[in-house]
Amino acid sequence: MALFLAVRAALSPGEVIAVEEPGYPLAWEAFRAAGAEVRGVPVDGGGLRIDALEAVLARDPRIRAVYVTPHHQYPTTVTMGAARRLQLLELAQRHGLTLIEDDYDHEYRFEGRPVLPLAARAPEGLPLIYVGSLSKLLSPGIRLGYALAPEPLLTRMAEARAAIDRQGDAPLEAALAELIRDGDLGRHARKARRVYRARRDLLAALLGECLAGRATFDLPAGGLALWLRCEGRSAEAWAKAAGQAGLALLPGTRFALEGPAPQAFRLGYAALDEGQISRAVEILARSVPG
Repeated sequence: MALFLAVRAALSPGEVIAVEEPGYPLAWEAFRAAGAEVRGVPVDGGGLRIDALEAVLARDPRIRAVYVTPHHQYPTTVTMGAARRLQLLELAQRHGLTLIEDDYDHEYRFEGRPVLPLAARAPEGLPLIYVGSLSKLLSPGIRLGYALAPEPLLTRMAEARAAIDRQGDAPLEAALAELIRDGDLGRHARKARRVYRARRDLLAALLGECLAGRATFDLPAGGLALWLRCEGRSAEAWAKAAGQAGLALLPGTRFALEGPAPQAFRLGYAALDEGQISRAVEILARSVPG
């Protein structure tokens, strides 16, 4: 909802928002539902490519906003570095763009110092809408998030929300506010980081052991997934074979907008215990296409 409302507040119908590719298809659906057109910009090992964004801007003056997941890019899990973040902020200011920053799993940083959001570095006057979620921290069934933005944008977002949801879930919001005040949410986040880091490390170790030479990945510093790249194999064929053996996979075709689909999988591990992770890797290894 926050992504839908952000685009409704920032863009007029028919204007264009630039998005990461590969990227998050549910965000694209929300943007289209809000009346915007969606244009893909390639991602590399450092996140959204700023040179590619500049080229797209030169071709399409209707682009008025950019959507990014800089903390752990969805789906590739890469983190945008400090230099590129500053380049993006400068480019947005120069072209008068609104930035929509989706920081969906900010709490899950396992190594190194915490990475500040773009919103923490944005120059005064830059229209930036920062969106976060409590669903990843507490439970997928708790559909609560939040948005921070300059007051005029927030006012337009609130007016648009009033047309579709008059009051939200006030008892749930009050309960979560109490968890924050009492420090329970912070304690839960610290425990969850330990649990998910252990699951990440187990998955990475098993993949390295069972799929050496057949798939590769870079160990992300955080997040709740790995981006597994197929080595000379079709991700679609691999996903089909694994599905027949009982393992559902998300191949690169799910995250492609305009360009060729990456031959890779996004492997989410957060909901799996140790036994389930081991079983999943076993099926993956047995399902490798010839």
